[in-house]
This record gives sequence, structure tokens and C-alpha cells, in this order.
Amino acid sequence: MEGIRRLQSKPTSQGSPHHDKDGEFSTIRMNEDLINDTQNVDFEYVAEGRANIVFSIWESKGPTASKGRFEGILLRVPKATPGVTPCDYETLQEFHENQVEDRVGRQHLVPQTLIQLSREVAAILHKKRNKVDDSEIRAGYAMLIQDMSASPGYSVLEFKPKWLAQSPIAPLDAKRCRTCAREAFRNHQKYAKGQVVSVPICPLGLVHEDPAVVMATIKRLALGWTEQDQKRLSQAFERTGILKKLRKLQTMGDRGRTLLDDPSDPDFGLAMTLRDCSCYVRMPTDPSKDVEIRLADVDKKNWKEKQTYWQESHWNLVNNGWYTCEEQVDTPIVTNCILSGRP
Repeated sequence: MEGIRRLQSKPTSQGSPHHDKDGEFSTIRMNEDLINDTQNVDFEYVAEGRANIVFSIWESKGPTASKGRFEGILLRVPKATPGVTPCDYETLQEFHENQVEDRVGRQHLVPQTLIQLSREVAAILHKKRNKVDDSEIRAGYAMLIQDMSASPGYSVLEFKPKWLAQSPIAPLDAKRCRTCAREAFRNHQKYAKGQVVSVPICPLGLVHEDPAVVMATIKRLALGWTEQDQKRLSQAFERTGILKKLRKLQTMGDRGRTLLDDPSDPDFGLAMTLRDCSCYVRMPTDPSKDVEIRLADVDKKNWKEKQTYWQESHWNLVNNGWYTCEEQVDTPIVTNCILSGRP
């Protein structure tokens, strides 16, 4: 793993990732020219979010195309959207290296490295995407990241850890945690639009002191997995300590009224990053292999753009009874929150 784990704040011709026969990354020589070699490299759209688009990379073209040195690698590029000012990729990489890696631990993160795209490649990628908004793909910095999707011999689970401890500014008589209160509100919105809703999984159950509660939560989280694999996941959470570490960093950064009074606090920014990141679990079918758990999308939050949204969301949950299960709605909203005694 060391090749891709050694994150670089500037593009480099060394230390890029490649997935070898043993399923580990080894250091190879792969410079930017290979990514920008439009005659011999091709791209395939994978997915996109509000700020980023992901592509898979093929080192050759044609019916027998091979991913070659890009096996197990994805390309993540930023979206340039009118009226939106996200953090640039250099800032995100610096935050990843100097804040997240140091506090969370490199071994818990999906490896990534910074590269640069040419205008020609940016134009090609822009044409390949499923355009759903007015954003563009432009030349500049991009990232190579480890592909955590399912592969032969592995099944994959993806979830967001969210608030692993109750918000310190939640009502004292709350019957829902911050996550369950927010999901109840979102389900109410979905009901109003005629959309399908599901009962949220309470994240407090993943770090509960009672192993039975943890196991019950994991069974809902990893629905469809065998009981053996669910137990292996529980053991992996305990062995790595990743979720308890996230809870500690979240609570350290969200002291008292920080969300309302000091959203520019760097520790609070890290806490919000660690609530909105994605947690990937790769479960090997071979029981002798370790379960792999890594965090992705650990991006720095633009608190100047987010603070109003964060604060308004808090007051909505408080003032409209979503924390206390006293929301005034026609259709009852069901949540099985740990705080309500229904794990």
C-alpha cells in the first residue's frame, strides 16, 4: 500500500498506485503523461456527486482494452459549477495529509494522490459524463484514488458514519439522535413527494457499549450478508477501532455550541468532515483474510458556505419537534433510534 499511501501535495512521476497480484499497491512509475496520453488511454464514467465526478481508466483502447497499470484505480475530478466555490483539490489534499491522516491514521483512509489533467483530457471527460447540471470539467488538478468497489473475492458495503454521538446542543429530552432526527425530517419530505422511505439505521448502535445492540445494528447495516460475515464485520470494527476513533474526533470538535458560535473552528470542520465521509468495507470471501475498512471523501468543508445551512438545519430539528418525536405531521414518522430504547 505504501506507494499510493504516500500522499503527495504536488503531482509526481513516482509513488502512484497499481494493484498487483497480491491485492496490494506497489510503487510504479506512472507520470501525468500516461493519464494525458489520449491515444492510448480511455475513460469510462462511473458516478458523480454535487462536487466531483469519478471515472475508471483503461490503459489501452479497443475491444480487448486493458486497465493495465490502472487496475484498481479510479480518477476523481472536480466539477466547476456556476455560483459554487468548493475547496480546490490542492487544499483538499493538504487537508487530507495534514489534518485527516494525522488525526485518523493513514491506515484507515482510502489512498489518493494528486495529478494534473490536460485540457484535451478534460474535454474528453466532459463529453463522457452523464450531464445532470451546468457544471464543467476543466483542466487542472485531479486525483487518483483506490477503487473500493466490489471485485472477485470481495463484497462491498458503503455507508456514512454520520453523528456517532448525540449533538451537544440537542434538547435534553430528545428521543432521537441528531442523525435519526434529520432522517425523520427527510422521510417526511419524501412522503410529501410520494417517494419511498425507509427506517433509518441509528449510528449510535454501531458504537454502543452493549455488544448485542452493536450486532443488531450491523445486521440492519449489512442486510443480506451472511451471519458469519456480519460477525466478521463487528469484529473488524472492534479490531480497527475506526468508529470509536471517529466518535472521539467528532465529539472533540463539536464542543458545546461550536456549531452555532464558532463554525470556523478547525476541529469542528474536521468533525463535520468525519460525519459526511464515506466508509467502505471490503469483505473477503476467504475467511482467513482481514476485512478491509477505509474512509473516503474526507474533504475539507467550506464553513463560510455551509454555516447557514448547518445552523438552519439544527433549529429546524429543534423547533419543529424532530428531536423529541413531537413533529406535527399527518403521517407518523418511524425511527428506531437508540435513544428511544428501540435499537
